[in-house]
Amino acid sequence: MDESPPRSVFLVFGDLHGRILPAFRFASYWTRRTGRAVTGLLQVGDMGYFPDVSRMDKASIRHAKDDPLELGALDVATRTDLADRVFDDDPFCPPGLWFTAGNHEDFDELERFARASGRDQHDFAVDAYCRVRGIKDGEVHLFDCGLKAAAVWGVDGGGPNARQNLPPRGYIHERAVDRLTTGTFDVLLMHDAPAGAKRDGCGSELLLTLIELAQPRFAFFGHYRGDGQRIEKDSGRSRRGDGGEPAGVSPHQIEVYHLAGFELRTRDGHPESGSVGVLEWDGADGTFEFIADDELKLFTRHNWKWV
Repeated sequence: MDESPPRSVFLVFGDLHGRILPAFRFASYWTRRTGRAVTGLLQVGDMGYFPDVSRMDKASIRHAKDDPLELGALDVATRTDLADRVFDDDPFCPPGLWFTAGNHEDFDELERFARASGRDQHDFAVDAYCRVRGIKDGEVHLFDCGLKAAAVWGVDGGGPNARQNLPPRGYIHERAVDRLTTGTFDVLLMHDAPAGAKRDGCGSELLLTLIELAQPRFAFFGHYRGDGQRIEKDSGRSRRGDGGEPAGVSPHQIEVYHLAGFELRTRDGHPESGSVGVLEWDGADGTFEFIADDELKLFTRHNWKWV
């Protein structure tokens, strides 16, 4: 008889840029196809949290003119019929989505919600249903299944290829990274990449150092164009049981992944390759794999409300 502990299932999403309800609906669709319940959704920033259109940044406004899915935060910021159907009428809808902040967000609103949640709370709701939850910058959220997920907000602000003219909270804060370097967690949600992980001259040295020191089991990022992939470059020391691990930490291999944007902009409107994957966690270790393209193709921007 198999006495192995039950494995919790999380779906990890790339940049959403407003496609919040489609992400929940995809999780429900996946559960109905596979028979596997989803514990929660994890997301790597650029969720496109703009509950007030007048506060959208120029890039988001430009995309929203051609694609109303960019305005998806409006569907959850207050109660709406569409969100009621997704959250309340679908028995397969997962309980929540936990995200880090990217560089396309209303940071003032995120900070307001984070402060209002209190010092002892490591995550905070940003929607009318308490289903969409940010993890505070530089903090760790503990799930009931034992998974510890940490978040670093923003993108790198230095180097020759750094983005300019972002609001201050759109950049990685060294203080947030410092808080995590001495902690232990299983998953790191970040928007930017560790330095050199995706392209030479891009990414964050702070994130690379954080991975080297904290050694999470998994690290996920978005932000960059192209299909999702596992990063094969050395982004930190592997835990091999050679005596170099922090006290009380079991040996394991650090896995770093880039998630493509889940934007439904392919020719047929289905999710992009490598934009969503399955993280399984047994309380001590886990596995991650991208959902195959064939499984993505039946879910599109045209049928997501009903599929």
